[in-house]
Order: sequence, then structure tokens, then C-alpha cells
Amino acid sequence: MNPSASVPGEAAQSSHLLQIKLLQPVAKANNPPVDYTKNYNHFSGARYVIECGIKLKASVLTIATAATYYHKFFKVATLEDYDPYLIGSTCLYLASKVEDDDIKIRDIINVGVNCVRRNDPPLSLDPYFSMRDSLIQAELLLMRILGFKLKVDLPHKYLLFYLQSLREWVGHEVFRTLPLAQTSWTMMQDVFHSSIILNHSPQAIATAVINSVLQIYGVIVPGDDEVAERSWFTVLHPDCTTKAIWDITTKILLVYKEEEDLVLVTD
Repeated sequence: MNPSASVPGEAAQSSHLLQIKLLQPVAKANNPPVDYTKNYNHFSGARYVIECGIKLKASVLTIATAATYYHKFFKVATLEDYDPYLIGSTCLYLASKVEDDDIKIRDIINVGVNCVRRNDPPLSLDPYFSMRDSLIQAELLLMRILGFKLKVDLPHKYLLFYLQSLREWVGHEVFRTLPLAQTSWTMMQDVFHSSIILNHSPQAIATAVINSVLQIYGVIVPGDDEVAERSWFTVLHPDCTTKAIWDITTKILLVYKEEEDLVLVTD
């Protein structure tokens, strides 16, 4: 199966771009740091949450929960009224409590400040405690906006379950020769840059991620008949219709195009 031929419209071009990104060696030169002082949008805000989470060695579930909080907050709030980086740090702080991840508030503040003002010295006491107070106040606001519904049904568990089922379906040899599981897991983390995670069920998100990876590597699932809308994923969940999964797949691939618009650190 030709991956580009299987993805309609803009997704075909995005699939090609994503394939290059995923298959090239990862190097610092290919992933330069973002200049958050020159980016002020929802994508860079979510990128900030994910970058801080990685530097804090937070669990994957903590980072995903924090990113979900971030997108939910800015679904009802605006960037004109709230600092995305303060809210992003607050989301990490709250998510670490919900997911029982032992992350100190001082570490969140210090890492967050370092991400925005790279190479600056650590905060002195007065600015630190001022930011700490702001973060604690923002946490109360965040919980109210979330309606105190803090536990998130994340797509990660569905991704692992579907991959295990697919391994039996397409054969273990395919999984041994192609990094389908690793690429799916990486792409799942990338999806949380976008608010599309709020618009679809976690089952559908997990399925669309796997579908994207199968297209990238040109893997054909036995018995697939997209014309008759009998794709492999239609048996997984009621939300996993052929139209819905291809729609989400297109949106996931376009997330990678948004990354190209980020202003990077040039020093």
C-alpha cells in the first residue's frame, strides 16, 4: 500500500513530511529549542507543557494529563487574558498530584522559567515566591474551569491494547522488522500538542494514531476493504468508523505542519 495514495487531500503531503521526520536520525540539530518569547499560541503553549514535563522526568501520563488540562482551559479562556506558560506550569503541577507523580513546585517553576528565559540565572527569592503564589492561585482557577473533574481517560491504554491485538492480526514478524509500536507511542505524545484530543474519544484517537503509522510504513492489514468501509479498526469501538478515523488521521498529520511555524532559538 502506498501511504500517500491512501491519505486524501492535504494529509498525503503531511504523511510524506511526517515520514521524513520519523525515519531520519534524531539529532539536536534537527530538534532545536523553541523561543517561547516569540511564540504565543496554543501549539507553543502545549509544546511548553510537554518540554517542561520531559525535563522534569514526569511520567507520560502526567504529561498527557497536563496537556489535556491545558487544552480544556483554553477552550473557555483566551491567550489575551491568561499567560499560557503560567497556565502550562499550573497544569503540570495539578497533573502531577492527580497522577501521584512526585514533582516539586519549585522544580516546575525553575524548569518553566528556564524554558522561557533560557540561560538566565535562577530566580531570586522575591520573584520566586511571587511566581509560586501566582501558580497556586492559578491552580484554583484551573480546577474550577475543569469542573473539579481531574481524572482524564487517556488514549494510551487503548493504544497498547490495540497494538497487541494488531500484532496477532498482521503477524509478529511485521512488528519485529518495523518500529510500529515505538512510532505509535511517539506519535501519541505528539498528538497532545493539539486540542483534537478533546474532540474525539480516546479510543478513536488511539486508533487514528495506529492508522497513521500503518500508512507511513505501508503496512496492509489482512481483510481490509476501505471501499466497503470494512477497515480493521471498525470492530474496535463504535466511534471507529472509516470516515471518523480518516478524519482524525488527517488532523494528526497536520499537527506536524504546525511545528514548522514555530520560531526557534537562533543563538
